[in-house]
Amino acid sequence: MRFMAFCLLLLLPQPALAQQRDSFFRNYETYAAFVDSRIMGREFVELIQVLGGRDEYTKEELAGIKQRFFASYPSDFTDSAVTKITDLGNGFRQEMRVYWGGSVSYIFFYAMLHERDGETVVLNFSLNTSVSKILGKF
Repeated sequence: MRFMAFCLLLLLPQPALAQQRDSFFRNYETYAAFVDSRIMGREFVELIQVLGGRDEYTKEELAGIKQRFFASYPSDFTDSAVTKITDLGNGFRQEMRVYWGGSVSYIFFYAMLHERDGETVVLNFSLNTSVSKILGKF
């Protein structure tokens, strides 16, 4: 009886988060919506973790990052644009996104992506207050 119950549990659908792998998105639109919503809402820690930084930073480092970004950007962003895209071939591309709001503060996002097997994979990303740091990646 226990074995049968265990087998049934294996067949039940798992929660969506358990199925999601860091840095992997169902498609480009899902990736873009995730990045836009997290940056515009200043959810920097979740952005970093889901895009592959989960094992790169300690909790203390993430708290420091959040504090610095919140100090620089005290309110949510209201506007965004994709301002630079470089197609590298074979499904690889780079892009720069810019976010701004009511103040004159801008934040810049870089990503190197790979489209494969119908998914979008974030290979590298950076979030910075300096446009030259982001443009230097192209």
